[in-house]
Amino acid sequence: MWFRKEIKTTCSSFLCFLLGFLIFISETLVSEAARSRGRKKENFRNREFEEGVFQLDPLPTEDPDPSSAPVFVEEPEDTFVVRNKPAILHCKARYALWVYFKCNDESAHRRQHSHQQFVDPMNGVRQVEVSVDISWKEVENYEETNKYGCVCFAWSSSGEIKSRRAVVTIAYLKKHFFNQPLSTSVEIKGQISLQCLPPEGVPPPKIFWLRNGEIIDTSKETNFIISNEGNLLISQVRLADMGNYTCGAKNEANQRLSEPATLTVYVNGGWSSWSPWSECSSRCGRGIQTRKRLCSNPAPLNEGEQCVGETAQKTDCTTLCPDNRKENTINRAVDGRWTSWSSWSTCGLDCKHHRRRSCTSPKPANGGRYCNGKDLATGNCTGGMCRAVRDRDEVMEYGSSQAEKAHSAEPETNITLYIGLFVAIAVFLAVLVGMVFVVRRIKGQDPSMYIGGGSVVPVQPDLTQNVLNLPPHIRHGSHSDLNSNEKSGLCVAPLLPHHHLFSTNIPPSPAQSHVPLLDPQMSHAPNSTDKTTPHSDSSLSGPSSLTSSRANSLFGPEASLGKNYVTSVTLPPNLDIECIAWKMVTKAGARITVPDSGITMTVPKGSMKASAKEEIYVAVLRDDKDRPRLTDKQTLLSPVIQCGPTGVSLRKPVIISFQHCAVVDPESWCVGVYSSESSTEEENPVWKKIVTLNNETINTPLYCQLDSRQSHLVTDQLVRYVLVGESQPDRKAIKSLILAAFAPALHSSVDYNLRLYCVEDTRAALEGVLQIEKKLRGKLIDNPKSMPFQDGGSNLCLCLEDVGPGWRCKPGANYQEIPFQHVWSTRQNHLHCSFTLEHIDRSLQTISCHILVYQRGIQAHRQILRINTDLREKPPASPAVSLSIPLGSTVTSGNGNSPVVSVDPPAEGFRLSSEVRKQLCACLNPPTSRGNDWRRLARELGVDRYINYFATKPNPTEHILDLWEARHRESTALTDLMNFFRVMERNDAALIIERHAGPWL
Repeated sequence: MWFRKEIKTTCSSFLCFLLGFLIFISETLVSEAARSRGRKKENFRNREFEEGVFQLDPLPTEDPDPSSAPVFVEEPEDTFVVRNKPAILHCKARYALWVYFKCNDESAHRRQHSHQQFVDPMNGVRQVEVSVDISWKEVENYEETNKYGCVCFAWSSSGEIKSRRAVVTIAYLKKHFFNQPLSTSVEIKGQISLQCLPPEGVPPPKIFWLRNGEIIDTSKETNFIISNEGNLLISQVRLADMGNYTCGAKNEANQRLSEPATLTVYVNGGWSSWSPWSECSSRCGRGIQTRKRLCSNPAPLNEGEQCVGETAQKTDCTTLCPDNRKENTINRAVDGRWTSWSSWSTCGLDCKHHRRRSCTSPKPANGGRYCNGKDLATGNCTGGMCRAVRDRDEVMEYGSSQAEKAHSAEPETNITLYIGLFVAIAVFLAVLVGMVFVVRRIKGQDPSMYIGGGSVVPVQPDLTQNVLNLPPHIRHGSHSDLNSNEKSGLCVAPLLPHHHLFSTNIPPSPAQSHVPLLDPQMSHAPNSTDKTTPHSDSSLSGPSSLTSSRANSLFGPEASLGKNYVTSVTLPPNLDIECIAWKMVTKAGARITVPDSGITMTVPKGSMKASAKEEIYVAVLRDDKDRPRLTDKQTLLSPVIQCGPTGVSLRKPVIISFQHCAVVDPESWCVGVYSSESSTEEENPVWKKIVTLNNETINTPLYCQLDSRQSHLVTDQLVRYVLVGESQPDRKAIKSLILAAFAPALHSSVDYNLRLYCVEDTRAALEGVLQIEKKLRGKLIDNPKSMPFQDGGSNLCLCLEDVGPGWRCKPGANYQEIPFQHVWSTRQNHLHCSFTLEHIDRSLQTISCHILVYQRGIQAHRQILRINTDLREKPPASPAVSLSIPLGSTVTSGNGNSPVVSVDPPAEGFRLSSEVRKQLCACLNPPTSRGNDWRRLARELGVDRYINYFATKPNPTEHILDLWEARHRESTALTDLMNFFRVMERNDAALIIERHAGPWL
């Protein structure tokens, strides 16, 4: 028992000892491990301190906030790698214990060139940043379908997140340019486009230009612009722009430079002014005078053209020879000299006095020269010599002494009074004799020639006058004044201002139907306040309502031109309702056409914002005051067009299409586009030139396309426009006039009046004449015909010939001339002349004659209007019906081949949908090495005269298609466009149109 108890005691003691030993060993190992970790941390801190990493606290071994998941501060971005330089990807995260990269699902730990950890001292948040290198070989050897890419991972005890996949692409830039700039020459003040199509590269290279080795900064040099294709545009070349130009292309891989191109600026020679004529080479008889000029204004430079023409001119001169019968022929010539001035004459009533001298000291003899200068001198009276001033001063003074002075001057005052009474009596007697003469002539007239019921208004013609200008009091007078002047054979200005041609609300009564040409109701000329006052009605706005209102105002039996017709609140109040069209426009675009004028505004799709809705109008202005004041060398080539309202925000330009009357020859015409922002109420609007064709710059606000008969303005400003032209130096430009002959529908039995209008050859000008004659109840007696009119100062001649039996024209009254300036630079819209035929045989009621119109000295420019009229024909119920020329009709020219006026019916809508236009732009906007892009399309469509306008636009193809929609309204336009694409070898673009319109095209 004892033994067993001893054994148990011994075992328990051994176990306790063993347990204590094990505890000791474990504590020793734990303390040693803690000391080891402390040494490692100390070494880590020392190493970080030596490497420049500053840390306030030791790095934690566990997350300070286990609930915070990692967050990326910086994710890797797509980048490029080149052969000799690796790509570097960066990644940074906070709340993370570990950050690492995987490239193509493989760990990139070995390529990590940096791994940094730090704590933000501001908020105590831990951040880890890792960077990895990607070499060119790694990307090149990667053969998978997807591009080489890397993903960043951030890990903590709360979880793991990964970043976006950063793609690494091999960057390169090939050596050869697709299109390099070429050396060229350009005239000074011209414009040039240096072409450059960079080599292929990834990423796409950026274009820059060098001039003489220095980079061109377009922000500082506004004369230069780099287009979106990379071409260098120089708007107005200067001599300082000469040099070597190099196109450069640069991306991450490399930089390439093209071969330098030399730009030479040349100057064409220009003549200086002629020198004065030299003295006659002979002092007796015939001789020669000469004058010279130099090619120095400017002198030719850099192989510029020499001046064309002669440097010297000669002309004959004649000097009077002495009388050799009395004097010897050896006697020399004696030049005349002035005598001394005579004394001043007595001061006249105009407070002026005179003195004279003569060329008799000695007289010119034997061919000597006459004295130079004037033989009469006039001066103002001074020193109290002026009688009128002295008398007035004496009347103003008071006192006895002044009364004595006034009394002393009484004899002179009486003489003046007697002279004034005598002149007044003479004038009164002359007026009395004239009135008696007029009354006698009135009594001898036919009673049917009197206008009105009880009043007597003479309209007797005076065919002895050939006056070329209409007096101001007649120009703005009534119709009766106008009619009397026409019967006098006057060559007058416009019949009346447009706002004076409206009748009152009272229709003519049947009793007045016999009145010749005019009735008493039309003798009243309302002022401008009697015009139509527009107001808003959206249901009736637009061309359709405009046409009906015009018809009612012209033909309706109860029509009243003073009535307020339905229009719009945005229209200017002074515009004639017959000359305007408007439409509510949205983002879908619209086409607005002024009836019977050939004027159309195209608002392309997308010009308005998506939610915008604007009422836009276009009108033709026919008042003389709306025409610009021109110099003697300038002439009007188009109607004056007003569009609005101003201030409309447009995302794309509109196209305004209208006719012009210039015979297009780029070498003869210098055409400018003028604009005015003045309101229609202003008497003298301010016009300014905004562009000269063929002289456009990069700052030009609009583009003008000038076709043979049509003009198209591409603009984003809704203001007033007109085309003005003048001849180029040493050239004679030609414009086209339209001639229209009219006669009264209701005529007298004594005479017959013919009115011949000479206006610009446009549909708008002819329509203005037709509207005038509608008011005057005239009828068109021959088809209007066109005639060329050349610059150069020759007058327009009109001759009435081959008058048939029973009628006659007074001698001298069958020929008239309109001065050249009245036709070329006139401010009158309806220039015309009138002829009067007297009826000498009442049994003959037919009239046959013709009017020959030609320009003096240019017999090739002539036209004949033939008149054949039967007076027994019943006049139409509405004389205006005979004046109507429907749309689509043509007015023949002299040779009968080319039309003067040809107006197509307006086509509504657009041919290309928005989706088709987007596809065409995507095809043609990118430049191609073959050049069959939008530039070739502009050339095929004939709109490449100023291609820089489209080059500065972000979407040039879209603007070219907008202009195509406005220019080509024929039914075959879409087929022609598809054929153009095939000629350009762009079957992809042709296929887009074919899918849209169908293969039947």
